Amino acid sequence: LALVLAADLGDAFSLPGMNTAQMRPAAQDTLRELERYQCENGGFSYWPGACWSTSPYLTAYLLHVFKVASDLKYAVDPGTLDRAYSYLERELAAKPPTNEGWWPAYTAWQAFAVKVLVEGGRNQDSNVNRLYAYRDRMPVFAIAYLHDALMARGETTGARIEDLRRRMNNAILPEAGASHVEELSDPYLLWFWNSNVRSTAIVLNSLVGANAAAAAGPAGAEAPSNVASMVRWLMNVRKDGRWGNTQENAHAMEALVNYFRRFEPSAPDFT
Repeated sequence: LALVLAADLGDAFSLPGMNTAQMRPAAQDTLRELERYQCENGGFSYWPGACWSTSPYLTAYLLHVFKVASDLKYAVDPGTLDRAYSYLERELAAKPPTNEGWWPAYTAWQAFAVKVLVEGGRNQDSNVNRLYAYRDRMPVFAIAYLHDALMARGETTGARIEDLRRRMNNAILPEAGASHVEELSDPYLLWFWNSNVRSTAIVLNSLVGANAAAAAGPAGAEAPSNVASMVRWLMNVRKDGRWGNTQENAHAMEALVNYFRRFEPSAPDFT
């Protein structure tokens, strides 16, 4: 994901040791390599051929990566996508867990799955309605994913959108001119590499997308204060120029690239 995004930035930034002309073919090769991780049931596993480890969340994440890449004109195999979408639809139909402790994690992967399915052109009205009823039990990043699913299906205004945005904004805590999302602390969410950095990036990306969809002025308009302050916080919490792990790096980079596209259309003259 980070390689695809970096290649698309082209020469907007000077990245030491990175040749943007070489990034795109490398990203295309890597996208093809990811297809090796798909199993016969359509789901993706953490290791090639280890189909006992297929994961709905991992499958949703890879579908998101493929969608971003496809939008940037990379070649993505339609059959791979179709099998993965069908796998997610089957997984969404499974019975929910009986253990109450699993509900934050359950709603998290389900919201992500619904988001990527809707963005992939699959009708998920019944699942959207079902998950919206569970919003009180969702971590903040799942609320952002559900918000994105509503936006993707054309529900850009109304009570449900306003409610989800209110919940996201209520989770944003100001901190010395910056702000971040204070995420739910739940041990089961660690399976999704849960952290405040990651959730801040996901919510930031959701709010930037909502601002663009609302056509609130042309690209380059001033960013809302909560959006700008989250960008400031994300930049401040880096250590040695990076965040804590590859999931934080990927989500943060995606949010910041989309922020750059929305609010900073003129490439800055700096390294």
